Amino acid sequence: MVLGHALFPSIKTSHPASTLYIVIYWWHMPLFFIMGGLTLKPLTRNWRAMWQFVRERILPMAVTYLIAGTLLIFASHFIHGDSWSYTAHYFVRMLYGGSALNGDLTMMWFFTVMALTLVVVELLITWLDTFTQFFIAVTMFAIGISYGSVSFFHQVPTVPWTADLVLMTTLWMLCGYHGYRYYGQMKNKAFFATIISIIFVILAICRFEWGLNFVLYLKTHEIKTPYMAFFVPLIVTAALCIIAEALYKKGWFNWLRPFAWYTVPILYMHQAVIDVLAKVPALDHTIILWLLGLIISLLIAAGWHQLVKRVLPKKSV
Repeated sequence: MVLGHALFPSIKTSHPASTLYIVIYWWHMPLFFIMGGLTLKPLTRNWRAMWQFVRERILPMAVTYLIAGTLLIFASHFIHGDSWSYTAHYFVRMLYGGSALNGDLTMMWFFTVMALTLVVVELLITWLDTFTQFFIAVTMFAIGISYGSVSFFHQVPTVPWTADLVLMTTLWMLCGYHGYRYYGQMKNKAFFATIISIIFVILAICRFEWGLNFVLYLKTHEIKTPYMAFFVPLIVTAALCIIAEALYKKGWFNWLRPFAWYTVPILYMHQAVIDVLAKVPALDHTIILWLLGLIISLLIAAGWHQLVKRVLPKKSV
């Protein structure tokens, strides 16, 4: 995701950058929703359990959304020299969410869609059998890929919170939930990862050389060759899980664990960090913006965490 945002300024002038950007977006946002399914389990079949899930999982996400959004809006005000009227309107757009958000808050649509999808999938796996779960999810997906972007009030190009994306993300998350349950039984993982990797490389080459007409931009609901939106994210995620498992067992990438610990702060902060760095000509290069966007966001998050641990009582952290 950070690489995609670092690439964005170059996609109109560089064909390789444009291709890499599009290829990343084929799978990297669906990946988050697929992985979200790994954290779910059926609840007790009563509304008290459902409310407890909302209170413990969804409300903290909403609070983080509001706090992070507020901090980013004020940061944007001073970074970009926005007027106070523009900043005030930014708060209205934050509440609306979706494509109404741009600049330093461009990524925040993801958190509202994630929260809504978690609720929908939790309802499905708690109350319905597997066949019915997939029947509903596939039907929703078919509806979700059948139309383009939808304007709201004839001004904003998505519905509030981009809630309609749940039509698509529900199937991905449900596949993640069930896939995790059966992943351990999968045989010949290396073979499947190799085949999928070859298929993905072929598709990427087809995009670069011949303009394969597959685009998957969730935020703006821009989907070309919609049927590929079903299988490409799923097979790529399967290959990534197999590769990640193999690398984890070898311990080669244990040094990446801090990025996992602070994933959410990095998601919130990286665009603001990239915007600041891009103002320095010597740093305004894709690879530099990508690496520093990750590292600086990580350092800020880790530093803040350590400060809170020192200031607040241990049990409150």
